[in-house]
This record gives sequence, structure tokens and C-alpha cells, in this order.
Amino acid sequence: MTIHRDGQWLVATRTEHVACEREQGMYRLSLLPQQLVTASQAVAGLAIAEIVDQWGPLLWETNPNTAMVWSLIGMHARTLGLDALDAVIRVQQSEWPMTAAERAEWNR
Repeated sequence: MTIHRDGQWLVATRTEHVACEREQGMYRLSLLPQQLVTASQAVAGLAIAEIVDQWGPLLWETNPNTAMVWSLIGMHARTLGLDALDAVIRVQQSEWPMTAAERAEWNR
């Protein structure tokens, strides 16, 4: 799981979700676009997105491994004021900017 900065963007290697710095230290996160979040909250959101994208349908199976993963998601989700299920659904249902033009529009 790698999250890094690319200009004003925080991007992750295992998900298409992104965060864009809107003002000093405040980000717009693709899975929670209606509010600005801190850098640590943006990283937590991208970590959730990476976990969800990596686990895919296996996330919905019942076993000790997925229970551990749901706990990890819940830990990150609390940083955003969400519960684990809400965070997972937001990751799976959100749209994110893919092209430079979409990113420019999303950044307005």
C-alpha cells in the first residue's frame, strides 16, 4: 500500500481514488467529496480505498481474515467520522477524476 503526493494530489497505487489539496493542509477526498479533510484523514480515506479495492468481493466473505480487515477499515473510517460499512460503500460507489480534464473540473 503506497500513498504519495503528486503535485496537489494524493494518489495511491492500488486504487483510482484520489485527494486534492484545496487549501494549505486541507483536501477534497474522492470518496467523501462534500467536505474538506485534513491530510491524515485523506491518507486514511485512501488507505480504505486501497484495502477495499485489493480485497474486492472477498471482503464480503465471513472468516477471521475478513473480520480483521473490517476492523482495520473501521479504524481508518473513524478518522473520517464514518463507520466501516459506510466507508466501504462510499469507496465502491464513488466516482473519481480519471483524466487531466476531469481532475481540472473536479478541482473547481
